[in-house]
Amino acid sequence: MTTVLTQSFRGLAKACLLLAALTLAACSGSADQPRSAAGGASAADTADGPRRVLNFGIIATESSSNQETNWRPFIEAMSDWTGYDIEPYYASDYAGVIQAMRYDSVQFAWFSNFSGLQAVRRAGGEVFAKATYPDGSQGYHSVLLVPNESPIQNLDDILACDGSLDFGMGDPNSTSGYLVPSAFIFAPRGIDPNECYNSVRNANHEANAVAVANGLIDVGTNNTTNMILLERSRPDMYNRLREIWRSPMIGTDPIIWRADLDVEAKQRLQYFFMNYGRMGTPEEIAEARAVLEPLYFGTFLPASNAHLDPIVQLEIVRDLTNVRHDTDLTDEERASRIAELEARLAEVEAGNTGLTSQGNSFEQITNEADGQTRTAESGPDWMMGGLLLVIAVGGLVLLLWASSPRGPGPKVPLMERIANAVIAAGVVVVLVWSFNSADMDRAYLLVENADDMGEFISGFLPDDIADAGSRATYWEALSNGFEEAFPQMVVTVQIAIWGTFIAIVSAIPFGLLSARNVAPGWVVQPVRRLMDVFRSINELIIALVFIAAVGLGPLAGVMALAVHTTGVLAKLFSEAVESIDHGPVEGVRATGARPIHEVIWAVIPQVAPLWTSFGLYRFESNARSATVLGLIGAGGIGQILFEAVRAFDYQRTAAIVIVIVVAVSAIDVMSQLLRKRLT
Repeated sequence: MTTVLTQSFRGLAKACLLLAALTLAACSGSADQPRSAAGGASAADTADGPRRVLNFGIIATESSSNQETNWRPFIEAMSDWTGYDIEPYYASDYAGVIQAMRYDSVQFAWFSNFSGLQAVRRAGGEVFAKATYPDGSQGYHSVLLVPNESPIQNLDDILACDGSLDFGMGDPNSTSGYLVPSAFIFAPRGIDPNECYNSVRNANHEANAVAVANGLIDVGTNNTTNMILLERSRPDMYNRLREIWRSPMIGTDPIIWRADLDVEAKQRLQYFFMNYGRMGTPEEIAEARAVLEPLYFGTFLPASNAHLDPIVQLEIVRDLTNVRHDTDLTDEERASRIAELEARLAEVEAGNTGLTSQGNSFEQITNEADGQTRTAESGPDWMMGGLLLVIAVGGLVLLLWASSPRGPGPKVPLMERIANAVIAAGVVVVLVWSFNSADMDRAYLLVENADDMGEFISGFLPDDIADAGSRATYWEALSNGFEEAFPQMVVTVQIAIWGTFIAIVSAIPFGLLSARNVAPGWVVQPVRRLMDVFRSINELIIALVFIAAVGLGPLAGVMALAVHTTGVLAKLFSEAVESIDHGPVEGVRATGARPIHEVIWAVIPQVAPLWTSFGLYRFESNARSATVLGLIGAGGIGQILFEAVRAFDYQRTAAIVIVIVVAVSAIDVMSQLLRKRLT
């Protein structure tokens, strides 16, 4: 029988290789006739062929349902006017859109002013338009929000810095959520929010508003535009908020395209933005204004990189203030930094902002010589895919039949061979069915764009590894990152320890009650379903539930890990109990012992080694999961990791990642030693 199974699996392996070869051949065929994503239309883009695709980046300042409802009519209008298929690219933070534009996954995008500045510097972006508001105004304000019933009345109430408040800051690349509050509130007073408050979380505008309204944080940043949208979409939430501070006016948001976008695409986009809502019959203009109104856009005006000059000035003023209050600098270092920043400020005020791409070797990811850019592969050929599927399934059946033994020896029944073929064909069908949705038809880009990945990774290394000065600067940045990351990694491990401990204590009774050889069926099934619920809900969602009760911080992370891990361990514990040797149980039962004594003296001694191994393994997993919980303000190293990534502070990110890798590796080694000792 073993020989038969071996031969069958060999046949299956051969068939899978055949399927892979056929699939790759089909993908190669599709790639031979690409359509342009940002450059001129390819030869395949005839009048009867597929339309050119441009990706439009949009920052997720609202929930996904609101985004789709509000943006879809605008996207459709843009597609009609330009003759291109405009695909929206939603991202939860500015860093995602900036990186996508840098590597040509997005050709143009709507940014805030500060994130737009980063796009110009890092992604080779260029401002070409700016929005106005329905009343014609060209600016908005940053605001600070508190719950309506909060005793906080003004700035003085939040600047006591006694560590009693939870503060909600915006994305590090947000103008109104981060840069403006930093420049107007904290920098002039020499205040570091992370030292001033009990906790500081970074989130988009809607998330901050919801957190303030629900009392999860005491103060949060926002802006007047988002508050108008919130009043329309969620008036109940809006009425639970109160404004305590408003900034000077900030210029409206820029629309930015890649500077290397071809002339035809630029002309079409410029035509749309400059005329939409202005040109046409009165009915068409009214319809366009109705599309723009939910986005709180009026019309668009032409703009250039000069639109970002005030943001550059604001950035320098903030840095100047921080340097003047930085007690870690010597007088000589402070004077030197101030002189550099003042000279830079004078240049900016004279109109020399120097807004050019500052990415590493940006020329390597563009081809300005002939105006061509990377191409986006067309969709899969489903007719060819169906034909390949039929061939593959037929090949599987034939190979499995051919692999059956011949001559003397045991025969595999026909029905068994058919069953094997059906199972194997089912596996292939599932793989083919999920191929397109998993974007596997673009896997060739991993090889084609390997240089881009290498360029991105190089940002975590010294600028010039051969230069001693560069290495010294890099090591200094790493050292500072280590000092910041190590205490937070300790907190992360402590979160994992307590989350795992609570889970083990909880999983023991739940695991026993889930075992069919210990508990009756009417108990087993409800307990198992409850554990399924615990196990199936992600830790991030569970953490949000506990944040509502205990607020931001490590305790919410501990409880999230505890609940999820309880579901996992209870299943593993119950399976271990169901596989025990029943001899010792019968022996204890023969003495007249009660069921509880059978469990204590006959069941637990048999499963204790396995339970210990499972518990240690989950501790390793929880140490990694606790890192992700920092994304929602549940404490630990994850919070500063996401802040560093969003701020494009790659050397700080490298230091944090190194600390995480070392810590997780050390936990893994210690866990292995403990398992050997205890099992």
